[in-house]
Amino acid sequence: TNDTPGIGLLASGTGNIASFTAVNTGTSPVVATIVVTPTFTNGSVGCAGPTKTFTITVNPTGQVTQPVDQVLCNGSATSVTFATVNTGGTTTYTWTNTTTSIGLAASGTGNISSFTATNTGTSAVVATIVVTPTYTNGSVGCAGTTRTFTITVNPSAQVNQPANQVVCNNTSTTTVVFGTTNTGGTTTYTWTNDTPGIGLLASGTGNIASFTAVNTGTSPVVATIVVTPTFTGGAVGCAGSTRTFTITVNPTGQVTQPADQVVCNAASTSVNFATLNTGGTTTYAWSNTTSSIGLAASGTGNISFTATNTTSAPVIATIVVTPTFTGGSVGCAGPTKTFTITVNPTGQVNQPASQVLCNGSSTTTVTFGTTNTGGTTTYAWTNSAPSIGLAASGTGNIASFTAVNTGTTPVAATIIVTPTFTNGSVGCAGPTKTFTITVNPTGQVNQPASQVVCNATSTATVTFGTTNTAGTTTYAWTNDTPGIGLLASGTGNIASFTAVNTGTSPVVATIVVTPTFTNGSVGCAGPTKTFTITVNPTGQVTQPVDQVLCNGSATSVTFATVNTGGTTTYTWTNTTTSIGLAASGTGNISSFTATNTGTSAVVATIVVTPTYTNGSVGCAGTTRTFTITVNPSAQVNQPANQVVCNNTSTTTVVFGTTNTGGTTTYTWTNDTPGIGLLASGTGNIASFTAVNTGTSPVVATIVVTPT
Repeated sequence: TNDTPGIGLLASGTGNIASFTAVNTGTSPVVATIVVTPTFTNGSVGCAGPTKTFTITVNPTGQVTQPVDQVLCNGSATSVTFATVNTGGTTTYTWTNTTTSIGLAASGTGNISSFTATNTGTSAVVATIVVTPTYTNGSVGCAGTTRTFTITVNPSAQVNQPANQVVCNNTSTTTVVFGTTNTGGTTTYTWTNDTPGIGLLASGTGNIASFTAVNTGTSPVVATIVVTPTFTGGAVGCAGSTRTFTITVNPTGQVTQPADQVVCNAASTSVNFATLNTGGTTTYAWSNTTSSIGLAASGTGNISFTATNTTSAPVIATIVVTPTFTGGSVGCAGPTKTFTITVNPTGQVNQPASQVLCNGSSTTTVTFGTTNTGGTTTYAWTNSAPSIGLAASGTGNIASFTAVNTGTTPVAATIIVTPTFTNGSVGCAGPTKTFTITVNPTGQVNQPASQVVCNATSTATVTFGTTNTAGTTTYAWTNDTPGIGLLASGTGNIASFTAVNTGTSPVVATIVVTPTFTNGSVGCAGPTKTFTITVNPTGQVTQPVDQVLCNGSATSVTFATVNTGGTTTYTWTNTTTSIGLAASGTGNISSFTATNTGTSAVVATIVVTPTYTNGSVGCAGTTRTFTITVNPSAQVNQPANQVVCNNTSTTTVVFGTTNTGGTTTYTWTNDTPGIGLLASGTGNIASFTAVNTGTSPVVATIVVTPT
């Protein structure tokens, strides 16, 4: 049995199924289910068996929707996506292209991917595309009817390059007629103008008619015109590459009003003509009414010359200049300008007299004069040495001033005066005149060094000096203390002399020296200098007292002097260092422990020398001698111990010593007077009757001290 007779097979039948033409006029597969039942027959008995089922699928014919024709511009991107009404399977496409020059291959499968349409020619190109659909289901592909469509690619629009124009302000331009090489369609033109101020609209279409150019500015105005062509074919307009050209409008020629000039005779002058115009070249032609000033009657370009006027009155020349602006090979003359050049005579000044004067004195007023007339003569001057009290420069006469020279040599200031003749607000400097003002320095003496010397010694010669040069310096001096051995006054240097001071303190003599500088017959006393000559007294030390000491005693020696007003120091020597004192030293003798380990006295002789110092000068005096005697330590021989009976006589104790050269005495103590001996005593211990009324021995300890 067949459940879908519409595929071209009966609804039922027996035996095998013969070949038949499958039918499916739809858009998706049709599936017919066939059920076959077997029957086994033997002996006229038929035995039905189990059925078997299978299917017959009839695919529809492949189909593609009609693609739309396209008209494109050169350089445009396009693509074609094919479509179908088939369902239930897969539809694929193959296509062919008659004209590969449009940028599409001659054939392909599937959709036509995006590609850039190409037409480098001047007319449209038409490509015919044929697409074949194939429907596939169950591994069976069914090709369908082809479809044909076209892709037309228009050429890029093109416009011929227009020529640039250069015109003048207020003149007519040339008509601009646009052209193209494109054919087979229509080319139209649109344009833009970035500078409407030249008299042309900002934009337009078609050719550009002649118009009156406008430029009221100072530099060429360049209008950039951009024209865009559009090629239209198949109702599609394709814009092409723009062309750019310029219309340059030059400004009217112009010259800035030259300033009138007033210049001096023999001065170089120039007139550099200027213009507000830029972006081109401006040239100038001029005429001159008065060639006697040193300028020709006419010329071109800037003016440069040496002005001439040998008279005593100003000369005036009138100059007329005509400007011409040139840009793009077009020259445009502008309105003239008129100005004058006045040439003044040279300034002059009479010769001033030179002056010589001293530091601190007043100068004579300097009054300048001239022979010029017909204007005003002023004077400017410079001073090479402002240190004299006059400014480095000034104008007009030089008033009296206090001359200054703080240096060591005369200062000659060179004054240069420049006369200026003024007329028409222009000053003309004339030849300078030079004179001098010489200022001598104040007398000066170098500070003499003060001296400190000892009584009865020679002083150093005092030689006065000065830093002044180029003249003569002399010296006068006074001394307030003639008792030192120097006169109360004198002139010139002070020779060495023997200083005198018999006192006990320094004597200070004050010397005042006055310098006088003489130059050009003028003597100038300078400030005094003061110095001193100090005469120290002879060093002195008071006689030290002799000392006698015991071994082990501490002692010191402090030296003294009657000198005052300075410092007295002491040096000393010692003949016997065994007493514990060094062989020599300075200053007082500090406390030391006197030493004598012998058995007889030791005598050290000390010699002290005083030195009086004042002003870093030490003056040694007469030495003094004294002694330090160190006695030995007292010594006693060991007495013998005694043992005696009660009521018997002791042996006399006679003390002895090894000391010599002196007397040794003895004192003793007894810690047990009950034995019949006093508790203490001096000298030897005489025999006495010993006492012990007790029952045991009594021991008395006797301690003896030698001196």
